[in-house]
Amino acid sequence: MTNMRVNVDAIKANDALQAIYLDWFNHFLTVERFAEWYGLSVDAASELIEQGRRTHKVRTELAAAGIA
Repeated sequence: MTNMRVNVDAIKANDALQAIYLDWFNHFLTVERFAEWYGLSVDAASELIEQGRRTHKVRTELAAAGIA
């Protein structure tokens, strides 16, 4: 697996959340492995992924509607 790290200092919060979600979606099979990789608790990883999923969903819906 490629060691993809998200540089959250260089991007806005919603960009970071979406990047975290997409990293999980594209590179990990389980929340547990994602948590282990990033040194997070499973609960913290689950919350980050869920926040990122919501951000991604809103952004893709806005893009599809031609708003974003």
